[in-house]
Amino acid sequence: MNINHLRYFQEVCKYNNITKASEAVHVSQPSITAAIKELENELGYQLFNRVNNRISLTNDGISFLAKAKNFVNAYDNFHKEALDIGDKTHVVLKVGIPPVLGTFMFKKFFPSFEKQHPNIRLQMFEIGTISGLKRLSEGGLDFLIGAMDDTAYPQCDSRLIFRTKFGLAVGAHSPLAREPFASKDMICRQPFIIFPKGSYHYTAITEHFKEHPLNIIMEASQISTIKYIVENNFAVTITYQESFDATAKITHIPLEEPINANVSVLWRKNAYVSNAMKAFIAYTSTIENESEPKVESFWD
Repeated sequence: MNINHLRYFQEVCKYNNITKASEAVHVSQPSITAAIKELENELGYQLFNRVNNRISLTNDGISFLAKAKNFVNAYDNFHKEALDIGDKTHVVLKVGIPPVLGTFMFKKFFPSFEKQHPNIRLQMFEIGTISGLKRLSEGGLDFLIGAMDDTAYPQCDSRLIFRTKFGLAVGAHSPLAREPFASKDMICRQPFIIFPKGSYHYTAITEHFKEHPLNIIMEASQISTIKYIVENNFAVTITYQESFDATAKITHIPLEEPINANVSVLWRKNAYVSNAMKAFIAYTSTIENESEPKVESFWD
């Protein structure tokens, strides 16, 4: 049984679509189809129902998927443990990071981490915290740098990097820029731009304002887009102070009712933690002690 065929099978189950699965793993559709057929021939039973060009798992397929996930996870743990036995020249760690955090976290990892650990290469993926948790649980990421409240994610182990709060970001020349605090009533009257669903940012803010619906005019994943819109007073947003660089013509106003966030590094629970992973976890604990001010110092 081919380990790659099991990975392809899991991707097909994720999307319920062979074409989307082939795009996700960058393998041709005929190859995915052949791999599934080979699995079914080897097992002696059908994994999918096929009706009118649509597929769904059979009962046997549902049972096999659970076993396949356990096996692939076990294999990935074995692979990491095996690499730790010898002196592998280069190790790649896949790290997910939300766009709203990436702007000020990226510089904390590059180039200093790789200078300290030249045999470890970080491969960064821009992804929202909620979507990233799913990718992490599926083994597509080694780590997720994510924001969370005081509720822990049961499928993950985590280590706190720093605590911070959200603030209202407005154009520097906006009349709101002179306000000492931003109330819910004030904010909900403004055109609002927000990071998309799938991010902790979106979840935390919409939950906070569920009794005072926001006037959301746009969802945007690019910090440059949000910066342009806020600077030009087309809309306001709620985010971290460090989301924008020092050149941004943006003023941050503390929220009258704070939204707290814990920025943490997360990894899959019960996964083998390799030496490279241990080095990365240890490095994250030094970030808040760097010479730059802590994120939360703005609010102290």
